[in-house]
Amino acid sequence: MEENKATKIGEILVRDRVISYAQLSEALDLQRATGKKLGEILLEKSFITEAQLMDALADLYQLTIVNLDTMSVQERVIKIFSYKLLIERNVAPLKIENENLLVAINDPLDLATIQTLQNISGFKVKIMLSSPSGIKTYLDKYFSPPASSQVVVKELIIAKDKHGVGEKDPSIKELGEAAQEAPTVSFVNSIIGEAIKQKASDIHFEPRKSDMRIRFRIDGMLYEKAVVPHEMVLAVTSRIKIISGMDIAERRKPQDGRVSVSSGAQEYDIRASTLPDIFGEKIVLRLLDKKSIILTLEFLGMSSEDSAMLLALIKRPYGMILLSGPTGSGKSTTLYSILNILNSQTKNIVTVEDPVEYELDGINQTAINVKAGYTFATAIRHILRQDPNVIMIGEIRDVETAEIAIQAALTGHLVFSTIHTNSAPGVITRLIDMNVEPFLVSSSIIGVMAQRLVRRLCPICKEVYPVTEEMKRFIPELAAAKITEIARPVGCDTCFHTGYAGRVAIFEILIMQDDVRRLALNKSAETDIAAAAKKQGMRSLRGSGMQKVFEKITSLEEVMRSTFEEKA
Repeated sequence: MEENKATKIGEILVRDRVISYAQLSEALDLQRATGKKLGEILLEKSFITEAQLMDALADLYQLTIVNLDTMSVQERVIKIFSYKLLIERNVAPLKIENENLLVAINDPLDLATIQTLQNISGFKVKIMLSSPSGIKTYLDKYFSPPASSQVVVKELIIAKDKHGVGEKDPSIKELGEAAQEAPTVSFVNSIIGEAIKQKASDIHFEPRKSDMRIRFRIDGMLYEKAVVPHEMVLAVTSRIKIISGMDIAERRKPQDGRVSVSSGAQEYDIRASTLPDIFGEKIVLRLLDKKSIILTLEFLGMSSEDSAMLLALIKRPYGMILLSGPTGSGKSTTLYSILNILNSQTKNIVTVEDPVEYELDGINQTAINVKAGYTFATAIRHILRQDPNVIMIGEIRDVETAEIAIQAALTGHLVFSTIHTNSAPGVITRLIDMNVEPFLVSSSIIGVMAQRLVRRLCPICKEVYPVTEEMKRFIPELAAAKITEIARPVGCDTCFHTGYAGRVAIFEILIMQDDVRRLALNKSAETDIAAAAKKQGMRSLRGSGMQKVFEKITSLEEVMRSTFEEKA
């Protein structure tokens, strides 16, 4: 703000006896020294309140002060501007009226912001005044994602009395009616649509004492997105259960359901799971894009060296290849991608899964049913009578499954499966700890691959910065690689201000060679097996991740977070 304008504001405040000449003089001296706005300084010094500053600005510029607590926003305005832009510029768009965009602003002289709003909207901007805190509250209320969902929440509250979904325990009929009403349907649809738009893998509906929190898992991290008022929690829960084919009358036991939805040309399978909670039912929806599961090894993030090793392994006629990693590390995606490479008219490929996540054309898939006595072990026994070339077992959970899978590998079949360990060498010791005979482990396994998922830096907003000497002292890989620059997240509209867009896998591939086989036979410790594997050329998960850092695909912090258990 220009100094003469600032002086006039000061004079108005003195004239109205809000501040004294001494206070104005002190504030002007600070303004010359710091370059801050006079109003900001007066507020910091507690000489005035926000309301008093608004009155002075309105007097000086002949503008109207608007109380944003009483204002709503047009839906078309929400779709024009991003939350990040508005919060940075401290401006609140209200509505479009007579080809004018009405906005509330705190600084009438911020011509750059006014011009930006005109350029983005295509309308002439008409300004009003509001306080910074009022603008922030308004933007959080209407523009923070997913704003559309929060607008629908208001409709849900309006509908509560009609359906009787309040303090009383509603009847099944009332719940069914509430779940089918437009506000409830619209709300659930908007949440699912927003999750698809933001490429979320899961939606968490979490009941609390006074409401229900909704969170999206995006690139492995959870972000809070909306809150459902207590009065409508049962209606929303019932709606999800109805579309997923679950029983809305059953609230005391966990349930599983499934629904398919379309978004444009894409189709999604949604797996629903309920869990009784002290405040209701917790629901998780897992979104599975039918087209995104089959990826090339390069797209998964595998280097040319790792890809060559894996391709050599899967071309063998028999043996067992195991994938390890925690839940959500992308093991299933990697397995499906491998099976797609092997898929041909000359091979009989059979999978046994829990459940079948994706339907693969040309591959025979079966799902276990524990209640019916159809377990992994039972399924494998019957699969062996089906003349398979390749068998994929969803997970090795017990010694019986492990031993049958090993026998299949030793009798001329190529077997793939997963197991939960922290590293590739840990798979060998894990099987032995499960009481699988060491000689069976050493003779059947031909390769083990551990993997993790790390977030990709957004290509639009990632920022390159120099590697410092201090970083090299603490992270030897940076010094050894002689890297001068790496990248870090920033955040933009494209990545929904997370700084990341998508994920990429990092791998650790252990080839079973003589030294490792000998250690397995001797029941050696995991550290000894890891040392032997690295000696023969295995690159650790940390090493694979650091390569992605060097290539500016991910950030150093992301790799350190994902491989914190790794020894560098």
